[in-house]
Amino acid sequence: MTTTPPPAAPFAQSVRILAGALMAGLVFIGIAMFFVLGTEDTPPVWLVAAQLVAGVVVHLLLESVGYRVQPLDPDLSDADAETAARARWQSAMVLRFALSEVIAIASLMAAFVVEGGILAYAVGAVVSLVLMAVHVWPSARPVGRIADALEAAGRRSTLREEFGVPAPGPIQQY
Repeated sequence: MTTTPPPAAPFAQSVRILAGALMAGLVFIGIAMFFVLGTEDTPPVWLVAAQLVAGVVVHLLLESVGYRVQPLDPDLSDADAETAARARWQSAMVLRFALSEVIAIASLMAAFVVEGGILAYAVGAVVSLVLMAVHVWPSARPVGRIADALEAAGRRSTLREEFGVPAPGPIQQY
């Protein structure tokens, strides 16, 4: 028997809309730049390599600083803890977005300076979008990591429940 998950809370819906809009912005920039840059040139290999290396560096940076949030004070009321958890989630999400977007913005600048046309931007935009899918979109991984950081002092947050993410369970050995 399958059960349908409960409807997403308004906060979770607004965060998903925000994340989707931020990610879609890179696609719309690419569509506009298609008409400006053209498709005649291919980007140099060194530029593509630099974009991929930058993606790995940004991923490592996001892993080390993108999920740092101040734990919730155990003395907070339920309403105050929920408000603080939401605010800390949003500020951490915007930080992760900004760091992820750097590659696309640098690639846009490179597309005008270096030969490569729209593909010079597109490669960087794809790298940024992959980073955003992993670190910005409110899936189980980022929600769980932020919830763990929020709950480090012992105060339970409602972040997992708001996003419909299951709580981590015991490790099962077979």
